[in-house]
Amino acid sequence: MKSPNRVHLYPHKEPNGIGYIVADRQGLRDLANKLTHAADSMVGLENITVYGSDGHPYELMIISDVSQDEWQSMPLPGDKNSDPSKLNIVKLWHDLKK
Repeated sequence: MKSPNRVHLYPHKEPNGIGYIVADRQGLRDLANKLTHAADSMVGLENITVYGSDGHPYELMIISDVSQDEWQSMPLPGDKNSDPSKLNIVKLWHDLKK
C-alpha cells in the first residue's frame, strides 16, 4: 500500500525567522507540481490534499492571484488577524464550490 504524501507547513513566527516545509519526497514532488500549476494557471489557485504525520488529510490551497491592494493590507502569517480565507480569489472559490 502506498503511503500518503506527507507535508507539514510551519510559518515563521517572527521577522527574520525561519519557516519550514517538512515533507516526504513524494509529498514534495506533488507539492512542487501543484506550485508549478498555480504559477502557470489562469485561475490563480490550486488545491492539493496532503496528510499530516497522524495520517489525517488536509487541503492545502496554493494562491497566486492576489491583488496589489490585498498584498498591501494582508497581515503577516504569524499575526493573529491573518486569515487567507478573506482573499477575493478564496471567497470566489468557496462561492463556486457551494
